[in-house]
Amino acid sequence: MKTIKILMLVMLAASFTSVNAMVKVDPEGTWSYTANEAPYEYSSGDIVVSKEGKEYKVELKLGEYYKIKANSVEYKDNVLSFKVYVEGESVSVKTTLDADKHEGTASYSEGTLKISGKKK
Repeated sequence: MKTIKILMLVMLAASFTSVNAMVKVDPEGTWSYTANEAPYEYSSGDIVVSKEGKEYKVELKLGEYYKIKANSVEYKDNVLSFKVYVEGESVSVKTTLDADKHEGTASYSEGTLKISGKKK
């Protein structure tokens, strides 16, 4: 009986370990974003992530024609971070990717805004 209890505990522990294991998300592709507190013209758009060699590249698309290339792009542990310059202002974006959505922040001199969106 004691062996069965120990076996059940081991199986339970193993199941929690596999559930909590982080699944690596491929960041490449187009992710919509919404930042409700941002000025209207920057409150929604797309984050386009591509990979050249071992480095990720990010470009923000706002509307049909306006694009902003990001710099300082990093992707580690499902967290995508980058910087963009908007009207001369540096904006640092950090967002956690899930299989089909993301959630994070955009920080600039006036404060920090929440951003979120989905993979297209």
